[in-house]
Amino acid sequence: MKKWYMWLVTSLLIVGLLTACGTDNQEEPQTEEVPTEETEEQTTGSGEAAAFPITITDATGSEIVIEEEPQTLISLVPSNTEIVYALEAFDRVVAVTDNDDFPEEVKDIDTIGGMEFNVEKIIAANPDLVLANEMNNAEGLDQIRNAGVQVLVVNNASSFAQLYDSIEMVGNAVGKLEEANNVITSMQDRINEIQTKASEIEEADQATVWVEIWPAPDMYTTGKGTFMHEMLEMINATNAAGDQEGWPMFTEEDAVVLNPDVIITTYGHVEGMENAVEDVLARTAWTEVEAVKNERVYNIEANIVERPGPRLIEGVEKLAKLIYPDVFEN
Repeated sequence: MKKWYMWLVTSLLIVGLLTACGTDNQEEPQTEEVPTEETEEQTTGSGEAAAFPITITDATGSEIVIEEEPQTLISLVPSNTEIVYALEAFDRVVAVTDNDDFPEEVKDIDTIGGMEFNVEKIIAANPDLVLANEMNNAEGLDQIRNAGVQVLVVNNASSFAQLYDSIEMVGNAVGKLEEANNVITSMQDRINEIQTKASEIEEADQATVWVEIWPAPDMYTTGKGTFMHEMLEMINATNAAGDQEGWPMFTEEDAVVLNPDVIITTYGHVEGMENAVEDVLARTAWTEVEAVKNERVYNIEANIVERPGPRLIEGVEKLAKLIYPDVFEN
């Protein structure tokens, strides 16, 4: 478990570097339908389903023509698996990665390795569609394509707007566009409700939050261009490292100076680190930090605040209740 979480931290840092190099300027994936002689039905943002075949421009800029609605899927990242589950198409998933842990049913599904996926096993399964991600090994994906298995590369979202694009792309690809739009609308409605409540929080009462995704000596937090930063903005809280980009490393001394009102850890579910909250409260150098003095240190499951899937809305709601219980518990 700890090995997997270190991979996650490393991956987050890589994404942060890519973002800093200008990936925000890339064109967002768009979808369009290829009309056939049988139908002129168009893919729309209204939730109307597209008739197959359809053409989707994936995250690599490649146009992928999907001739028929896929009935068997392999997911190469947990976020894609969670999207498919939310779209009520999980019964089509025939294999996932070793890192998948949601929904509970994934434990009964065959696995194809981690980020270093088993190409031969995927080809042998011969799925209708492989749902990949920008973070996946490009050479391995080419091998799968060359064997005649169709691959759709979904964008590696780092904002809610990009996540909505991912959900729409997957929904379009698997014939679940209406469900995709319903998921997006539900998330947006819940966010609007949170922001309405958050607007009642006076500026003087806004909490400064230190997010710790890995402890000292290699202490990492979350800055701009991340889901956690966007979530804190949604609930009218201030990210203590909000002047940084991506996932910066801090020394313990520099973190203490920020003097946050609330500390959120995201590694308390990792094997051997279950006492994350108690460990932070016991730090001798942090005794004068407001969050420690007032025992406002909380752990939250990393997957609902870092994994780009539909459960991120649960992360927003959880953060809101932890940081502003008087506002959001009612």
